[in-house]
Amino acid sequence: MKITNPTVIQDNNYSARGNNNEEILIIKLATSGINPVEFSSLKMNMNGTTNVKDVAQILIYQKTTKGQFDPRNPLKSSVLLGTTKPSKRDIVIPLKGKLASDTTCIYVTYDVREKAGEGNKLDASVISLTAGSYTHFFKAGNPEGAREILLRRTLVYTPNDYGSKNYRIPAIITAKDGSLVILTDKRKFNGTDLPEDIDVVANRSTDGGKKWSEPVTVAEGKGRGKGFGDALIMKAKSGKLVALFVGGTGLWGSTANNPQRTYVSTSTDNGITWSAPRDITNQIYGYENSDPVRSKWISLFFGSGHGLCTRSGRLMGVLVVREPGKNGLHNYAVYSDDEGENWKVSETAIVNGDEAKVIELNNGDILMSSRQPESYGNRLWAVSSDGGITWGTRNTWSEIWGARCDADIVRLTSTLDGFDKDRILHTMPNDKSRRNVTMWMSYDEGKTWPLKKTIAPNTSGYSSITILPDGTIGVYLEEDEKSNYKMYFINFSLNWLTNGKDKYIPQKRKKR
Repeated sequence: MKITNPTVIQDNNYSARGNNNEEILIIKLATSGINPVEFSSLKMNMNGTTNVKDVAQILIYQKTTKGQFDPRNPLKSSVLLGTTKPSKRDIVIPLKGKLASDTTCIYVTYDVREKAGEGNKLDASVISLTAGSYTHFFKAGNPEGAREILLRRTLVYTPNDYGSKNYRIPAIITAKDGSLVILTDKRKFNGTDLPEDIDVVANRSTDGGKKWSEPVTVAEGKGRGKGFGDALIMKAKSGKLVALFVGGTGLWGSTANNPQRTYVSTSTDNGITWSAPRDITNQIYGYENSDPVRSKWISLFFGSGHGLCTRSGRLMGVLVVREPGKNGLHNYAVYSDDEGENWKVSETAIVNGDEAKVIELNNGDILMSSRQPESYGNRLWAVSSDGGITWGTRNTWSEIWGARCDADIVRLTSTLDGFDKDRILHTMPNDKSRRNVTMWMSYDEGKTWPLKKTIAPNTSGYSSITILPDGTIGVYLEEDEKSNYKMYFINFSLNWLTNGKDKYIPQKRKKR
């Protein structure tokens, strides 16, 4: 057997401190002959790597035909051929293993040190690969690109984890005790929305997102038409976590007489345990609702992700509604003044808006950002000056542009809280298709968005933002749709986001 015409592919996704088995280069193999031969060695260098000391170890894996490479458990689908220490010079790595007919590719991977430099690059160049008596020399062994190091990039879910075909719909919040809590759709049999059989599951991290707990079921689907999904999570002033989600018929199968149901579930122990889902449909819409207009609404769901708790303690999210006699989808705020026990619905907020989020501005106004109904375009927004009850004109931001997709908007800092600047963050795929999720930042309460940076350069979709206790930024998002989405948590500093132009300064304590 002989290697013929191999192709070297650069992985240019972000990497992170403390990650093991991070793919740097993938050598796609083509072979001739039928008799397996022993691998002998791979020659490479680390050219393009900012600091070789960021790497603890180099590992070379042989990928076979079964399954996808999973850095959490690479030996599940691959064979370890060899390891070596990093070096500034050319490196010859002895390999132990066979080149056989089921060998599809070779992975050059790095173990990244926990104290690696945020923003530094990881790269490699393959010089030659020897198997049997034949050595192949690479003419294009260093494709363009590299992997940049973040504080964290953790794979939380991949297709087939815990027996589920797919995971989607990220929601994240920082709990009162500083832990991170996420909610996810566990789409057990396919990637389709309700009415499929879907669970809402929760996980926690107590170390800033490096490790995550086993999933806890918040709402368990019991078959097609009996599932749950599209969760919105918010933190009340008391610290209680409140989740809203829908269940049942799905957006397009719902009617006023048989509406898709709405539910609330709460946690008083920072996301460790959750109350049983409580049906609040009669408070929102459908035939059980006393409002003559909302009783005739056809269907709705929540704009999933990170919800709002205002300074006064009002909890708020956004509904996406189908109304009788009207085309398209429309946005309404939904809010509670008693930490999720009772809910009210606003007047119309954005006509022809889809999944949306809200934040509170320094002057007390509520700013809503909504998904563009066209296949791509500028992000929609509107403002309420009465706490989210009535809403002003539908507008668009010229700077925030991209694919029709759920996104997020949260506050990083406010001068009202003793910080040096007002900063608001916004994410969205900055492309005509769902890829290149980007973060924008505003310093003037959402009027303009002068700063932007890519946070997921390849295929990527829904995203949800939270601020960690140390002032760094966390995002839970859908990435890497090679088959179905993988769910990643990423974490980075303000300094990295602004390329060194801005730095997080802890708030000044107010004098008593």
